[in-house]
Amino acid sequence: MKNIFKISIITSTILSLNAEILTLNKQQIEDWKISSKRVITSKTIPLGSFMAEVVTPPQLLHSVTLPFASQLKVLKVAQYDYIKKGETLAIVTGSEWIKIQQKFIEDAIELKHHKNIAERKNRLCQEEIIPRKECIGADAEYKADKIRFASAKELLRGYGASNRRINELINKFKIEQSIPIKSHISGKILKLNVKVGETIEPTKAFFIIQENGALWLEVDIPLKIARRLKDKQKVTINFGEKKFKSRVILHSPQINIQNQTQKIRFSLLKTLPFLTGQKEIATISISKKSLKVPKKAVISLDNLDSVFIKKDKGYTPTSIKILGENREFYFVEVKDSLNAPIVVESVAILKSMMKGEDGE
Repeated sequence: MKNIFKISIITSTILSLNAEILTLNKQQIEDWKISSKRVITSKTIPLGSFMAEVVTPPQLLHSVTLPFASQLKVLKVAQYDYIKKGETLAIVTGSEWIKIQQKFIEDAIELKHHKNIAERKNRLCQEEIIPRKECIGADAEYKADKIRFASAKELLRGYGASNRRINELINKFKIEQSIPIKSHISGKILKLNVKVGETIEPTKAFFIIQENGALWLEVDIPLKIARRLKDKQKVTINFGEKKFKSRVILHSPQINIQNQTQKIRFSLLKTLPFLTGQKEIATISISKKSLKVPKKAVISLDNLDSVFIKKDKGYTPTSIKILGENREFYFVEVKDSLNAPIVVESVAILKSMMKGEDGE
């Protein structure tokens, strides 16, 4: 085969090399099965496929704690349960909870008492029955009680008391032995750290709740490719059998010194059915016009990636700039010379002719 090919090259009278144009007759094109076709335009460029992981933004994680030691009486939810805002999660009791209610009642009684005194003395001052300084003193004491009462009310709220519970303490002086723990958000119980009958210290979280919201996708990308992505840049991602639009949220300020990758964080829509911790291959593409060139059509000429263009007088090489790739295609920069058909079969034969090399 090698000798036949050499003879064909030497004896051909209709093959000419003029200004890098290879001219072949119809029979040679058929014998060497040289075929050409036009390239396809693409609106995106694939940057590659990388291992990715779904993570929960820390803003969506909430711990449920109490500022006092308490005993768990009733547990109304289980781990991984979906909960709604305002739903009761547990019922607890504690000596400090009872004491803070008692103190609040005392402050409420004291406030009412000094309010009555201040009102009575102000009437007497208006009638000039008592000195004005008596009214000033009574007003100051009433004002100080209002401040203490407001502080006590906020402390109760901090302990988990509802407005209804606070109003009952003010109006009925009724102390409750237990207090319900209610969720301030909708989401799911990610961790449940307590059990019924257990005494829980203030430093321990009852629950970790993952709020309903959009997750993140984090991908370790080789530094050379990561540099092509800009913050807030829009991308298309294939992940978990889903194809969706996303954008770059953040570039990690550190590089993995072992494999020279950079962690890139991408946004995920709240409607996507992904779970925290899910790991799969993600194929990332950017929105940019390019041309899809079959990999088998690309050769290296003078250390440049090149293709052969079919023209009226023959075939001529032209260099290309590869922007991305997948299994079958290179995605190359758009240029006018690539509007013509390119050679997709028997490219190695044309390369041998260009270099004056023997082929097989």
